[in-house]
Amino acid sequence: MKKTTRSIIAAALCASMMLAGCSNNNTEQTTTASQTAAVQNTDRPEAPTSFKLTESTDAGNSGDVKLEKGDTYAVISIRDFGDIKIKLYPDLVPYGVYNFIELAKNGTYNGRNIHRIEEDFMLQGGSASGDGSGGSSFEGGEFKNEVNTSLRHYYGALCYASNSLGDLSDGFYIVNSKKPKTNLENTYSLLAQNFMNQAQQYGSIAQSITEDVDNYEYMRYLYGSLFEYSRDAYYSIVGMYNSITDAVKKTYEEKGGKPELDGCYTVFGQTVEGFEVIDKITEVEKEANAQGVVSKPVKDIIIDKIEIFTME
Repeated sequence: MKKTTRSIIAAALCASMMLAGCSNNNTEQTTTASQTAAVQNTDRPEAPTSFKLTESTDAGNSGDVKLEKGDTYAVISIRDFGDIKIKLYPDLVPYGVYNFIELAKNGTYNGRNIHRIEEDFMLQGGSASGDGSGGSSFEGGEFKNEVNTSLRHYYGALCYASNSLGDLSDGFYIVNSKKPKTNLENTYSLLAQNFMNQAQQYGSIAQSITEDVDNYEYMRYLYGSLFEYSRDAYYSIVGMYNSITDAVKKTYEEKGGKPELDGCYTVFGQTVEGFEVIDKITEVEKEANAQGVVSKPVKDIIIDKIEIFTME
């Protein structure tokens, strides 16, 4: 008799699900319409087909983030709440930013919702399904994590949600945690160890699956993929650890954020205006979602539009 695999698959997917799925007045700068221009079409960068880590010495979103001439930024208009203005980082996360810009320009996000809100964590939305599940509306489909060591999960960071294998699609999240964070070395060390343990576990299971197991090929693929994601996440977090600077420490202490997510997800923007909008959305009444987590807004929160501009 062949071994049953349903419980094994469920346990694997549950174990591999990560945190995302996913202010300081000095960071704000007022920009009028006369100072902006619509972003034109750009050449499409190569999409990452596996977990991609780029080590960088760029300032990224640490410190006092402002819009300067030539910067690309997004304005996310949330119905009944207001606008969130976010600086994008196409030089640091080329494909991720390109994907977001193309979806925004095509009106893909118009009318989509914010489906998940958790205090001291993030607000998440923009998915095609309306609940965070499903694939991508972009012609390139899903793509993999594109992590840059210069971009961290500070309060107001714009990031991509992903599934348990690191596949990214339309959905995004914005960090809403303002709690000061210290002792980053310990946070990253524990996180890296967790992923190393997972990689060893999944690798061992993948090697132990024999041809008498139901769905043998799929099971080997599943656990092999979980192993690869955990391994790559481990090395990514090590990269985040090795690139800690005084600016990174100071920004987490002053702005807050979720360093527990660094290295695991793609950060590609930083809020420069509209922190009060993030806070207002965070405070709305919530109810249990399909998984029983109290994170679903009782009243629909709708993205009216997302516009992309270049600072002049």
